Amino acid sequence: MRWSVCALALSVSCTAITAPTASPSSSLASSVAQTTPRTTPTPTSTLLFQVGADQARFVATVVAFFDAMNAGVEAAALSLVTENVVGGDCDPTKELPAVGGPATRSFGNKAAFAGWLRERVRDQERWEIGQIVNENPEPTTGSRVVAVGFTRRTSDPLRASGRPDGVHPGGAAKIVFTTDGRQIIALALPCT
Repeated sequence: MRWSVCALALSVSCTAITAPTASPSSSLASSVAQTTPRTTPTPTSTLLFQVGADQARFVATVVAFFDAMNAGVEAAALSLVTENVVGGDCDPTKELPAVGGPATRSFGNKAAFAGWLRERVRDQERWEIGQIVNENPEPTTGSRVVAVGFTRRTSDPLRASGRPDGVHPGGAAKIVFTTDGRQIIALALPCT
């Protein structure tokens, strides 16, 4: 009974409250907001969830990174990776002759990442986040790693190759964070 009264009080009192923007910094949020088109999010599952402060930071960093990259705000995206960031992705418009799969594009430090990012921005590449999960409870490594599933990847090269609606990336991205969750150490995007 006590819980139902408390839940009722919370639901009545919280209906007019607007949630703050979840991002690592307000200046980053404002620069991305100015260039990101406004869309109404469509719930993909129940809107009930529970995360700890560290998990919320990881989610905020992921969302801020892809918002910045998708909006073409290179400085904002660069601020969210470490100097020794590693990773890469696959070019879905090209194939490696010997393997028959997509050609890979990789980076091993922030300077190389900046070049990789510049190409993604030039190509107007967009990654639409479908879900962010962490199912590894290992506190020394797994707790700083998330998998990000995407609903769609679009770009000018994909449109030019006959895929105007983009592709659905297979698998998930693996993203590793600094211990405070404010920067990305590794970013391995899925191939299509």
